[in-house]
Amino acid sequence: MSNPSRNVLLIDSTGRGHAIADLFQRSDPSVQVFYGPGNPSIADERICTVPDISLRNPASAVRFCQARAVDFVFVSHIDALSTGYVDFLKTNGIPTIGPDRAAARLEASKAFTKSLLQRYNVKTARFAVFDQPEPAKCYIRELDYDVVVKADGLCEGNGAYVCSDQASALQAVDSIMLARAHKDAGNRIVVEERLFGVEISISALFDGKEFLMFPAALDYKRSDDGNKGVNCDGMGSLSPHPLADKALYREIQTEVLEPLRAAILGEGLKYTGFIYIGAMLCDDGIKVIEINVRFGDSEAEAVLPKVQSNFVRLCEGVLQGTLGSMSLETDDKCYCNVVAAQGPTMRLDEVGREIRYSGWPHGDFEVGCPISGLEAVDRRNSRLFLANVRRDAENSLVTAGGRVLHITGFGDNYAQAVHHAYANIEKIRFKGMSYRSDIGLIYGSVDAMRQRREIPSLPWTWQMPRGALIARGTDDSPALRT
Repeated sequence: MSNPSRNVLLIDSTGRGHAIADLFQRSDPSVQVFYGPGNPSIADERICTVPDISLRNPASAVRFCQARAVDFVFVSHIDALSTGYVDFLKTNGIPTIGPDRAAARLEASKAFTKSLLQRYNVKTARFAVFDQPEPAKCYIRELDYDVVVKADGLCEGNGAYVCSDQASALQAVDSIMLARAHKDAGNRIVVEERLFGVEISISALFDGKEFLMFPAALDYKRSDDGNKGVNCDGMGSLSPHPLADKALYREIQTEVLEPLRAAILGEGLKYTGFIYIGAMLCDDGIKVIEINVRFGDSEAEAVLPKVQSNFVRLCEGVLQGTLGSMSLETDDKCYCNVVAAQGPTMRLDEVGREIRYSGWPHGDFEVGCPISGLEAVDRRNSRLFLANVRRDAENSLVTAGGRVLHITGFGDNYAQAVHHAYANIEKIRFKGMSYRSDIGLIYGSVDAMRQRREIPSLPWTWQMPRGALIARGTDDSPALRT
């Protein structure tokens, strides 16, 4: 193999990280991607896992960069970003993409972000911040609208409690601040107005001066079918977003990205790299719900496969501050990402007693469950991204965490993308495997918002009837026919 022209170090270990690594090597045939700590289960000669690199020890990355002549580093994991990884690498003279520790507060502190959005007139829900439970409860009792109660700090995607009444809101305060469900991340809480509408995941690349927008996505955050269960990191995504027409992208640019750019520059935040903005399409416009200082996960697995631009060149534009003169090329296909998670299991201990695991994201989960069927995934119509997968002593692939892997189906329309995602995920097996059966289902709220925004009929609408769940179909199913 000829010597690659570029050595890139990617700091991540998730399905999102695998999707970014895949984008690097897919869009530039000469790049060598070092992925640290990465995932040793990935089999690709141009994605080299570096398990000795630690997400919380940037010195390990510096040593590797100096030994392997790395051209630049791309940091995309919040554990690394929130501990000052980018600051340390830049101090050691290593070209690095990612927000510094101060800028990472946009994700690490919801109170910080809400206050910043308010100061710079970025539309968001009404809110209040509390350090003690009783004042928070008094505030909730005085409100005449439903709320969302959020732990201020990092909670691995499950620190937001969407409340449908006052009693559940008061219970959420107790869970976070008294029961300490999220430990120190819940020392402070944000109580904000519950928004109603259609969620949209907005993603962009930032060079410190200008944003380059990526295709929007529709994320399925709830753990269970029918948009029930608990909020979690995400169980799947669709891209492009079913409501994302040119008018919506213009609205995102003017109502979200431009004021957010002013906020970042106005506060003097040193920010480069991906940004994720979770927003709600409401009757009175787009309102920002949250910000992540990296690409969303599971959105990355549905959005990044669409990208046709050379990602190394885009990163060079970030490093040189010239991203504003560049454009993003994408294909015209639809993508559907479905997450396979480690669900409930039972095993016997050494004396024959039952040990039961409630499964992710509801509680403890078993690890080390053998995975089969990956070789049967049809790469002609789907992509496989590995998250919590490792190799055991026999070099076999086994589960290693909550969200185990992602299957992303694609096609000329949503129907084909959904069909290919499920046709391939059903080939995979591991003990306690769990996934939502309705990723790609278009709920009534989406179609209602489409009509209010005067967007032409969707090429495929798959409605959820009240009190029932439509089973998955095939390409020949009337419900899926475009």
